[in-house]
Amino acid sequence: MKSMTKNYKEILRELEMEKGVEGVFIVSRDGLPVYTNIENFHVEVFSAMVATILSSAEIAIDEIKGGVPKFVVIEGKNRKIVVGGAGPDYLIAVVTSPDVEFLDLMQKIGKELGKND
Repeated sequence: MKSMTKNYKEILRELEMEKGVEGVFIVSRDGLPVYTNIENFHVEVFSAMVATILSSAEIAIDEIKGGVPKFVVIEGKNRKIVVGGAGPDYLIAVVTSPDVEFLDLMQKIGKELGKND
């Protein structure tokens, strides 16, 4: 996987320490894994899937003139996946326990990513 800049590494470390965050992924818009803190996991498959999900959401919301989606949330019984854009070339996917408030988490991610623009 490619190395991340120090600023993004710091952001990722902060996210990893958030209560209920179980995994953090940085993925290229093409679906290639760039960074994750999860081992023994099908990272390539997961990365391709979350890139496809975000891309599909962007196309769907564009059809209804809804603007750019801020994030996509997938809620399961045991986990949540929150996916959002991280600039023109990357996206971030965060796997959490089901009790994490995703709006608070995404606001934190957005603020942190905005510091690097």
